[in-house]
Amino acid sequence: MLFDGDNIRHGLNKDLGFSESDRVENIRRISEVSKLMTEAELITLVSSIAPFRAERQGAHDMFEDDEFLEIDVNTPLEAAEKRGVRACFME
Repeated sequence: MLFDGDNIRHGLNKDLGFSESDRVENIRRISEVSKLMTEAELITLVSSIAPFRAERQGAHDMFEDDEFLEIDVNTPLEAAEKRGVRACFME
């Protein structure tokens, strides 16, 4: 199952904006659904901007160590700005 951050915001998280609290809730919801998919023995890939370390750790804590792999894509600020304003809100 693939969860793309933009696609999730069209349905499950359509009520959320891009404030800090909305970003926190966005990651929490994606993590919860991903955990349900994992429990159903599906492999879940999440492609989302997760700018806050605490929320990434919270997502990690929901899973067994062998169920969670975080990949950090380190993008230069100039490239992120060209891709969109939301990509620039990193911790």
